[in-house]
Amino acid sequence: MNDALAAEDAYVLPTYVKFPFALERGAGCWVWDEAGRKYLDLYGGHAVAALGHCPPEVADALERQSRRLLFYSNLVYSRARAEAAKALVEFCGENGSQVFFCNSGAEANENAMRIARMVTGRAKIVAAEGGFHGRTAAAIAATGAKYRAGLPGLGADVVHVPFGDADAAAKALDGAAAFLLEPIQSMAGAATPPPGYLAALQAACERAGALLIFDEVQTGLGRVGERSAGRAYGVRPHLQTFAKALASGVPAGAVLAVPEVARRVKPGQLGSTFGGGPLACAAIAATLKTISARRLWENAAAMEMLIRTTFRHPRLQEIRGRGLLLGLVLDGPAKPVLAALLQRGILAGGADDPSVIRLLPPLTVGPEEIAFLRTALLDSFASGAAAP
Repeated sequence: MNDALAAEDAYVLPTYVKFPFALERGAGCWVWDEAGRKYLDLYGGHAVAALGHCPPEVADALERQSRRLLFYSNLVYSRARAEAAKALVEFCGENGSQVFFCNSGAEANENAMRIARMVTGRAKIVAAEGGFHGRTAAAIAATGAKYRAGLPGLGADVVHVPFGDADAAAKALDGAAAFLLEPIQSMAGAATPPPGYLAALQAACERAGALLIFDEVQTGLGRVGERSAGRAYGVRPHLQTFAKALASGVPAGAVLAVPEVARRVKPGQLGSTFGGGPLACAAIAATLKTISARRLWENAAAMEMLIRTTFRHPRLQEIRGRGLLLGLVLDGPAKPVLAALLQRGILAGGADDPSVIRLLPPLTVGPEEIAFLRTALLDSFASGAAAP
């Protein structure tokens, strides 16, 4: 066995079932393992590599900041933090919006729920069944049943309703602080909201005096063919959470609050030692400025259209999702097809729906990489990979 694989198995608690190799480097849409084999990365390390691997704009920003100040807490002002917050507000916020920085998507969702409870004075959170919001205590309490199994005692004040059912949501929102959902449920297989559902949720929250929270940890920052899912669907959530691609791989999370919510938050109510640190914020600002300068959400929309118009095969039943958060729904199990793609040098993702291949590639992916995937997928079908 490769010594890196053996050492990790020996010293690191098991979490995911891993690919059978250790990656050594990456550039753009490609990664290389320690044996020198090259892979097209269409998974992006859980949608993290929005700019591709090792984007020079972010690497240069990290190097500059690392030579100035690696860290100091939020007890001092920071130009890097101010620039990162300004970049996020300008990217997908509005005048008067403000940001709370943390370190992960789970923390962002925990703090969004905390803000909603502080602002409304209510405890109950309504969440859409099938969502994934993180593995910390409050975040996993709002996550789908598969992930809550075996964790008794969590989420006594969280109510789950079916994703896409606006009537059930409206009923559950009575006396609630907030409704939390992913606008597109990634782990569920890129499950897409029915027409009008998100707008109906916004209206229901307004009637109930509850806040609408969009978990944009995967849908945000250009991935769905717009700057955010809120903009893509024409809906104004009170709180949006971000992580994954936010800092191009440096751990970072954020909560973006609209003005009427932001002004209700007072000093001492939120906190994070490492959240908003200079190094992470330098990466955040560089990431957002690069996505904006290159208008990469437009490329995400164009590549979605290319996939939808050129991927044709009897075994491909449906294409779910939006932009470059897509689920290829097969007529049988996806796992053998994923294995066949890996043999052909392509990394893609599975989902809680066992028939779905998830695509979360860098937003820089182009027609050549899409054609490579299409050829490999058709070859996999022709070879009989998991034929029903």
